[in-house]
Amino acid sequence: MTKHWSTKMLVIGVAVMMMGVSANAIAGMGRGGMGGGGIWGINSGNLTDDQISQLESEQKAFMDSTQDLCQQLREKTMSLRFEQSKKAPDTAKITSLQTNVTALRSEFDQKRQAHLSAMKQIDPNFTEGRGRSAGMGRGYCMSN
Repeated sequence: MTKHWSTKMLVIGVAVMMMGVSANAIAGMGRGGMGGGGIWGINSGNLTDDQISQLESEQKAFMDSTQDLCQQLREKTMSLRFEQSKKAPDTAKITSLQTNVTALRSEFDQKRQAHLSAMKQIDPNFTEGRGRSAGMGRGYCMSN
């Protein structure tokens, strides 16, 4: 009797959880793939077509210019994590990799700040972080 009761409760719990996930997914539909309006932080209701075009162009240029940097950052971060996970990690290698990761993150952050300034020149109300996961910060490179 107790086994059937706990099984029923488990099934009901899973069903309720799945309905919650479905409701959350449905609530997010129709917002454009990246949040409020197409690209990060753009509320296209307040912008001219020219401004939207400029913002999209700036965003594409930023993503294109940082693609290789992000790839290097991902590779170095993975190498660092791999080295740190070893039973006998090489401290000198970890130090070197951490230095590389820090330099790459710094370079990316500088490019990101320049990009944000350019976006604000086009749209003074532009805000970072309303789109994809963590916005354009390290979420873009997925190297955290």
